[in-house]
Amino acid sequence: MTLTKAEKRKAKRYQRKVRRWSNKGFYNSNKWRELRVDVMEQNRCRCMMCGRSPKNHKIVLHVDHIKPRSQYPELELDINNLQILCEDCNLGKVNYYQTDWRPELVEEMQETIDRLEAFIANHFI
Repeated sequence: MTLTKAEKRKAKRYQRKVRRWSNKGFYNSNKWRELRVDVMEQNRCRCMMCGRSPKNHKIVLHVDHIKPRSQYPELELDINNLQILCEDCNLGKVNYYQTDWRPELVEEMQETIDRLEAFIANHFI
């Protein structure tokens, strides 16, 4: 049985409503709230993308799922899948990107870039 366009639109609207209801339950759960506080404490309440903080810049911080809950529901409570982003950075990221902005990864990337630049300078210039 194939659905008409109107039936498909109605089904999509229903799925979005169900998703919103399940999000409210998740984000109000004690497990999420406790994990959120742990992530904020570990990372000194600072946006990992732009470096701003609520104290100095009067911004709102979000705990972001690096791999989105919509695509990886099994990682929704995995602390290794969470990072702090300010509201602007998080809303810009949406669930299309899976960039990990946590400091240790950025430092590792910078070290790799430095080694590559040194290698190129020594061998090709």
